[in-house]
Amino acid sequence: MAVLRLFASAREAAGLSVDRIDGATVGEILDEARRRYGEQFATVLTHSRVWVNGAPADVRAPLRDGDVVAVLPPVSGGSDTAVVAAATAEKPRLEEPLPFTKPESDKSESGWFRPHDLTAPEFEGSLARLTKPQAVAETTGTQLNGDQRAAAVEREPLSVVPDTDKPHVRLGIVWLIVTIAAVAGGQTTLGIWMSVMAGVAAVQVTKAWMARHERPVSYIAVGGAAVLPLAAIGGLDTLNIFVVLAVVATLLARVSSPTKAPSRDVALTLMIIFPIGLATAAPVLLRGVGVAAPLSLFAFAAAHDMGAYLVGTGSASEWEGPIAGIASIFCVTLFVAVLVPSFDGGSPFLLGFVAAVLAPLGPLAASIVLGDRDANAPALRRLDSLLLLAPVFAWLAAVLLH
Repeated sequence: MAVLRLFASAREAAGLSVDRIDGATVGEILDEARRRYGEQFATVLTHSRVWVNGAPADVRAPLRDGDVVAVLPPVSGGSDTAVVAAATAEKPRLEEPLPFTKPESDKSESGWFRPHDLTAPEFEGSLARLTKPQAVAETTGTQLNGDQRAAAVEREPLSVVPDTDKPHVRLGIVWLIVTIAAVAGGQTTLGIWMSVMAGVAAVQVTKAWMARHERPVSYIAVGGAAVLPLAAIGGLDTLNIFVVLAVVATLLARVSSPTKAPSRDVALTLMIIFPIGLATAAPVLLRGVGVAAPLSLFAFAAAHDMGAYLVGTGSASEWEGPIAGIASIFCVTLFVAVLVPSFDGGSPFLLGFVAAVLAPLGPLAASIVLGDRDANAPALRRLDSLLLLAPVFAWLAAVLLH
């Protein structure tokens, strides 16, 4: 439970100066305050500055029990030094607070605020330097240390730095064993297994977006992603039918329950369905052609993942892992060329080249689907190497095998 402290006109609009409100983020606290105190308070809030424990914060900032959220409206007739000093009595003033303005479209349950873009020109400089390193340190503090943590601050916006706080190697081996067994079990078995993985990944991605006050059509996003691998059991024509149905169902769902940004909601829902659904449907389609093609696909993806993780963990550069993954794909290409009779001539090398290009881009695509590279979605991260590779590989392998 956080403590909400109101100053000047915000206090007058709410009729009190201190309140205690439950909420996991600043946005949830302010949303509840608006509901409690009404439109007069909401009007004041759109022009106010919000601090947490003496530091400027935006609506996505997480809160702990006992945190103090201060709402500071503009102070006329002189300096607001006294007000700021009261709000930051326990902690020193850092930088100018982040103002809140009324948005054109909603980012919260009630749709009345949107966090500012910290990369905008008006926030370049001290506030941007303060906020970005702190955010990275908070999200990676339990995962990184030493030089790796320092490198994470400077890494590319969508890059993924492997962490060692979970048994990734063992989980990866279990995933590979179960997937190979599903391939051996036939197209239906593989379709069911891929559907489970797609559904779990879609649930995690949907939750990540909704935690940031977005509004994908959750049941369509999860159901659509999970049904595409099952539809692939019936072949390409059946899959195409369900792709169209997913689009129609998303549009109808949003029309029947309109929001302030329906086009954004529809686009976000489809962005969850198709990368996940098609990546998991592609191996099922390939299983209808034979065993060699889906096994080769999973071998390429697994080789990239193992090379990228083993070398990328603890590396000084975010590119060392992907380069190691590409080298691992080259080894698998030689294996496929020598031991897999289904692919002859230059086919294995063409498939290996495609895997070397697309598999390293998969984690970046997963970060785009998540909207946040640090969002918790382990099922999607397990599938990320397949997001771009699997659909292209399936089409190319089908052509080469006919």
